[in-house]
Amino acid sequence: MEAEIFNATCCSNYIRVNLDAITKNVSILRSLAKKHTGMIAAVKGGCHGHGGIPVTQHLSRLGVEEFAVATVAEGRSLRKAGIQEKMHVLGNFKSREIDKYLENNLIPTVSWAEDLKAVDKEKLSQANGGKFRVNIKVDSGMSRFGVQCEDLHSLVQTIDSLDVQINSIFTHFAGGIMDREGNQAQLDRFLDCSEDYVARNIPRHASATSGCCQQIGTDLDYIRPGGAIYGLCSVNDIPSSELFQELGFRPAMSVVAEPTFYKLLPAGRRIGYDGLYTTKEPEWIANIACGWSDGYRRKLSLGVGAVKNNRTGELCPIVGRVSMDSCTVRLPRKPEASDTYSLLTDDFAEKTSYTWMARTLNAANYEITGTFSTRLPRVYTSGEKIVDIMHAVDYTN
Repeated sequence: MEAEIFNATCCSNYIRVNLDAITKNVSILRSLAKKHTGMIAAVKGGCHGHGGIPVTQHLSRLGVEEFAVATVAEGRSLRKAGIQEKMHVLGNFKSREIDKYLENNLIPTVSWAEDLKAVDKEKLSQANGGKFRVNIKVDSGMSRFGVQCEDLHSLVQTIDSLDVQINSIFTHFAGGIMDREGNQAQLDRFLDCSEDYVARNIPRHASATSGCCQQIGTDLDYIRPGGAIYGLCSVNDIPSSELFQELGFRPAMSVVAEPTFYKLLPAGRRIGYDGLYTTKEPEWIANIACGWSDGYRRKLSLGVGAVKNNRTGELCPIVGRVSMDSCTVRLPRKPEASDTYSLLTDDFAEKTSYTWMARTLNAANYEITGTFSTRLPRVYTSGEKIVDIMHAVDYTN
């Protein structure tokens, strides 16, 4: 299948997104929630780097009820691609954006009424004459944006006075998978301050990836997972990763490359910018056309990172610096003509998985997949068949 993908993309490297893994992860998330609980899938950041349009289309086919993005532009892009489900924008609403919300039937998030009050009342209606809808975010302990629990009632009154419909009330947990106490405390505060609105049939939701794994808040009207859909644990510590694996989640993304050049260098040759690696004996060195501009981190230089030979399973260290467009790899022997290498593997392995990279680089798990650029084509597969290809540079993630 690799040869077919290389030929189809006309590139020497590509991102593979396994749609079967995403299907399995959605099924696991459903099993962690109550039967009546719907799903709002967080598809922001191009589905955490996996590709916003094709992955959201796949989730729609799986029956995911609603979607959440971070910005109006993300929502508009998905609408242009034909996504029809309810679309929530999680970023705080600004009045200047009102026309874009109306044009694309997007539901904004509000933490105060200031920007709603700044909108002409005639605009606070949808094209079909219905009420403009908003979601209210409650700050139950994250302390970013969100109305304070004690101020929720006042905000609801103001929104009602503007004849705006409250679509849902939600909060977001600050703690990772191992912080049950902190997340439960946030949920208790949220439930307490929002209880009066259950009688108005205003949906509530709180549980994202960490909450789903803990089954905290998974009995509300919706769960709101993001990373878990793509097989990404919300935090990178080992206990959390182990629990995440035990639940059965599987990473969907891998990055595969074939060498663009290789050679046998004598001992004493310096390699890469600044010549920071010197061959100690005759060594086979391969060039892979994937660098930090593609999303492979510069801090993985000088033996920190490695790539996996997909035929033998051997790990081959990065030598020299990772540069803008390429990296150099030390091979144990002359490669076979058909050898390919994984820079990112769809597992939890040392040296090549997103969890290992995040721990090593002191990064968030989501950063690892989320920063691979559109210079790499994204190839979507199911059952060892190519389903779709987003060709390099020709798309917006």
